[in-house]
Amino acid sequence: MNKYLLYRISSRINAKPRIAGFSKLACLDNLLASFPGYRMICIADHCDEETVALLSRKDFYRLEVTRLGQTPAFYHLVNRALAQLDDDDIVYFIEDDYLHVPQAGEILEEGLTVFDYVTLYDHPDKYGVFGKGRNPYVDDDRLSEPTRIFKGRRVLWRTTNSTTHSFACLVRTLREDRWVWLGKLKLRPKLQDFYDWIFLTRPGFNGGRLKAKLLLRQLGAHLAPLVGFRKRTLGVPIPSASAHLEEKYLPDGFDLKGLQRSSES
Repeated sequence: MNKYLLYRISSRINAKPRIAGFSKLACLDNLLASFPGYRMICIADHCDEETVALLSRKDFYRLEVTRLGQTPAFYHLVNRALAQLDDDDIVYFIEDDYLHVPQAGEILEEGLTVFDYVTLYDHPDKYGVFGKGRNPYVDDDRLSEPTRIFKGRRVLWRTTNSTTHSFACLVRTLREDRWVWLGKLKLRPKLQDFYDWIFLTRPGFNGGRLKAKLLLRQLGAHLAPLVGFRKRTLGVPIPSASAHLEEKYLPDGFDLKGLQRSSES
C-alpha cells in the first residue's frame, strides 16, 4: 500500500473572500509537513512561470503542468489514480486553499479504517447555528445534521452527508464509484460536490423540506442500489483537522493563527 496526495494548484484568482495572510504556497508547505510518507502528485493548472519554478524545486513524486481548468484537472487526477495506482493505495484529493493540523495524515488513515470516504474538514454548514446558507439537511434549530458517532483512538468521528472535492478514500472505492467521479463530470462544465456526495451518502428526504430539484436527485440516488451502487459512509473528525481558508466557512475551534505561525516559521 502506498499513500498519495493528489493536489491541484492554480495561479488563477477567484472572488472568494480569503483570510488575512492567505498564501497558496504556505498551504502547500503545511500540507507536505502534515502528511509525511505521502507521495505528492501535483497538477499545476494555469500556473504562472514563477509558481511553476517554485513547484519544480519541491520533492514531488510527479509534477504535471497543465492548462485544463478546474473540472478537467480533477477529472485528470481521478483518471491517473484509476490507471496507475493499486486498489489498496490511499488517495487524498486536495485543493490549494486548505490548512491542516500536524497529525492530519494519521487522522485520515484512522478514518479510512471505518468509513468509505474521509474528509478532514468539518464544514460549518452542517450545524443549525450557521444560519442562511446552511446545508438543506440541517433543520431550523441549533442542532447538527443527523449523524452517527465513532470514538477513534486519535479523535472523535461522525458521519456527514457531504463535503467539498477535497477527500480521501482507497483507490478500490474510487474505482467502484468511478461513474460518480468520472461519468457525471463529462455531462457538466462545473464541479458539483454537494450533488456527488448526496448521491453517494443518500441522507434521505428530510421531511419534505427539500426543493423539488433536490428531491428528484435524491429519488435517483435511492434507486441507485437497483443497478449496483452502494450507499457510502463519509466520516469527518471533530474538531476539524483542516480548514478551507474562505472567511465564511472556517470551522469552529480551528487553531488557524497557530498553524499560520507554524507555516511562516
